[in-house]
Amino acid sequence: MVAAAWWLRAPEVLAECFRRGADPGVFTWYRFACGWLGLDSGDASLVRRFCEVYPAGSVDSPGSDGQVRVKCHVRAHDELHVAAIAFDDPEPLDSFAFCRHMFPDRAYAEGPAAAEGWRTIMSQDRPERPLVALCENFALVDRQQAWQPFIANYAVNRVLRLQRDMMFFHAASVGIKGQGIMIVGPKGAGKTTTSMTLASRGHDFFGDEMAAVQRDTKALWPFRRAASIRMGPRGRRVEEHLAHRHDSVEKFPDGGERILVNVGSLFPEAGVSSAALSCVLFLRRFANRPSAEPFSFGLEHFHMLSPLACSMWGASAGARIMDVSRLLRGTRCYFLDPGLPEETADLIEQIASGRHLN
Repeated sequence: MVAAAWWLRAPEVLAECFRRGADPGVFTWYRFACGWLGLDSGDASLVRRFCEVYPAGSVDSPGSDGQVRVKCHVRAHDELHVAAIAFDDPEPLDSFAFCRHMFPDRAYAEGPAAAEGWRTIMSQDRPERPLVALCENFALVDRQQAWQPFIANYAVNRVLRLQRDMMFFHAASVGIKGQGIMIVGPKGAGKTTTSMTLASRGHDFFGDEMAAVQRDTKALWPFRRAASIRMGPRGRRVEEHLAHRHDSVEKFPDGGERILVNVGSLFPEAGVSSAALSCVLFLRRFANRPSAEPFSFGLEHFHMLSPLACSMWGASAGARIMDVSRLLRGTRCYFLDPGLPEETADLIEQIASGRHLN
């Protein structure tokens, strides 16, 4: 069997991987809002990826409470330098269309023709061979490329897209004395710094990267992953705690480095119970002193709070605009110009308590 053309023999290679690949026999379960992903991986590199990014995984099986469950089986083939993935998913899925929908901003393109019923995706960095071949609930990946982030995101998004009563946003989320607060802004705007400073003060920490909101109740649900901390100003207690730890450092394509931190182990007093969304803070620009400006959310602001692609799967843009409108009805909105982390946290606590003067 020729390793370079594994995508042309996808069904045969898939069967060979599961016949020869190591069988761990144990699922590690990861919770994402109200859904669960069970990972059964014979590839150590993917296991390490999940342990680094989602450190709260557990071998305990989730209870039978009717929540969404997706199982992901991974088997590696060392000789062919490929890995095979199979999903146990309660609903059918056009996996190729789904992946193209999930990653529109990545340097992915349709790759070369594959076996019948299979389609490939390649990175523009490696146009000579595909990164992944997809067919319904199955996938094959080239282990000579950086495949783990792709498959990890793909697997998690399969769980998220089944939670139709939830909406997911690129945002941090915290709870302050029962008040659910979502912190929105582009990369580098201060979401992680601000939410972790609040967590260091004992407030509920739901996540710094993705926020999960229930449509009907407006409940913010925990979506914890390892916080990715950039270089720069940090809250006092965050700085003190990091000085005594040796957390993983991840290098990013832009050349920057970030520390991956399990916030649950850093600040165990930061709870994870849900809270009703009462306020959305839109980070604007850094300032010498933090300030907040209340505003009424309208059509001209929808570009600032677009649901993630997983929340748009199978729904029209108009339906999601209506969902966001209902979500923000009665929710206070502020433009927030963050300053030093501790001063910014002071201001957010004032907003949550209603003591902020407009």
